[in-house]
Amino acid sequence: MVTKVLLATASPEVRDHLGHVFAESDQFELAASVPDGAGTLTALDRHPDVGIVVIDEAADDGHGHALARSVGLAAPLIGIVMVVDARNPSEMNTAMAAAMEVGARSVIARNAGLEEVLTRFEAVASWSTVARAAIAAERNGGRGGQVVAVAGAKGGVGTSVLALLLARADRSGDTTLVDFDLGAGDLAAYTGVRTRRSVVDLAGVEGEVTARMLRETTYEVGGGLRLLPAPHDGERGEDMTPAAARSIVSALRFESNLAVLDVGAHLDEQRATVIEFADRVLLVTTPDLPALRGARRVIAQWDRLAIRRPAAVELVLNRRSSRDEVTPQLAERIVERPIAFTVPDGGTAFAGAVNTATLLETPTPVHTAVAEVGIAAISAAAAPAQADDEQAEVAALVAGTAHRNGRPARRSPRARRSDPESGQSTVELPVVILITLLVLLLCVQGIGWATSLLAARAAAQEGARTVGVAGYYDRFGNPRDDVIEQAREDVRDRLPDGWGQVDDADIEVLADEVSVRVTVSTLVPGLDLSASSSAPVYTER
Repeated sequence: MVTKVLLATASPEVRDHLGHVFAESDQFELAASVPDGAGTLTALDRHPDVGIVVIDEAADDGHGHALARSVGLAAPLIGIVMVVDARNPSEMNTAMAAAMEVGARSVIARNAGLEEVLTRFEAVASWSTVARAAIAAERNGGRGGQVVAVAGAKGGVGTSVLALLLARADRSGDTTLVDFDLGAGDLAAYTGVRTRRSVVDLAGVEGEVTARMLRETTYEVGGGLRLLPAPHDGERGEDMTPAAARSIVSALRFESNLAVLDVGAHLDEQRATVIEFADRVLLVTTPDLPALRGARRVIAQWDRLAIRRPAAVELVLNRRSSRDEVTPQLAERIVERPIAFTVPDGGTAFAGAVNTATLLETPTPVHTAVAEVGIAAISAAAAPAQADDEQAEVAALVAGTAHRNGRPARRSPRARRSDPESGQSTVELPVVILITLLVLLLCVQGIGWATSLLAARAAAQEGARTVGVAGYYDRFGNPRDDVIEQAREDVRDRLPDGWGQVDDADIEVLADEVSVRVTVSTLVPGLDLSASSSAPVYTER
């Protein structure tokens, strides 16, 4: 598992030094580097998965220890490592004591080596992992509530009403309904509740949201259902931060058996956080093409932004009637996702309950359908596709750990049977071997041809030397046959063994040049190559 690290320093030397360390390690990854305290706290909000914060004691104009204290208060489960200017053990002990007072877990010198830095980082990362696991086990050990986010494919598909009916249908007596459509939420109007407090009031809470904070912010609406409304003024939604949204989701999971969050049809950073950290996500659409195309775009967008995998999104078909031209089967083909459950059209009675804010008291066929089918769907175990994805992620982590430890990862027989790469490798192996042999043979053949060319050049130079010494013409200006024959004999003698039987036609002796051509045998029967070379004749007097 890779641990992400946040570096807070204004020193280029420290940044470059630790950058080389991260480049050499496969266990730690630099998530961001910031120069001051304000940038550090902002980066922590943007990178909630950071496990270690490395703070230069000279950062923030020399107030690195104060910055470490602030980070420790804001994120107590993140390990802090201080970069100190210590040159001997005595100075290191003093720096360690000062760092411990502000909440740091370890210190490293500015010029610390690779092994020392990695050792300190591994110890701090182990502490952070164990601390987070202990807190999670403590919080979820006694109670394990479920958080369900309800989103709309587009506006007007009935997202808020469906969220309200899902929360109402739960019979556990401990259900929280949250209106996270911060700019245009209207769950308070549907329930007939006048509100002064809203979910945005929890945005300014430092650290974890407690049960008392939730009780003071929510409104009792009957039947064990509590409402955490959206702000009355939509512009107040901008006060919500992703970190606060994450804290609210965690608190709801611990404090309620079921928490239903209406996130509306629009996507921003806060609602993306809710969708990412919710246990279940229902995407509501209606049986018409614009809404179904919108649902398909929403699922693709969540997948591109790494917010939610398509397999972890459950499709709800709302306002279904027998008069619809788009059937559930056609809807599944358009969205490319199966329908988790279908909600019928409520008709006149349902519209009257909506207009009079009596949805919680007036029973309709829609209430019955949601109570029977909807609650059964969200109360069931996780979808098989999502479980398969989680098993695949665990298998990948095990394989990666085994690889780093120098051991081959074991795969189950089912995995080996279903692995398409295995059969592909079996088919490609003979082809690879054949190509390798052909390349090797071509290399051998090229070496033989080059050797023949060098031998032909040396032989031609020997024949040219003979002609230059003896002279090509006699005193009457006629070519001397004895010199030509002698030159050919010298060429044959100069050739290595095996090339001595060169025909006269392959040796051309002229007054100013001697040319030699030798034949090179190939590995292909009936196919030969030739290598030719010439050498000029220089007359010697």
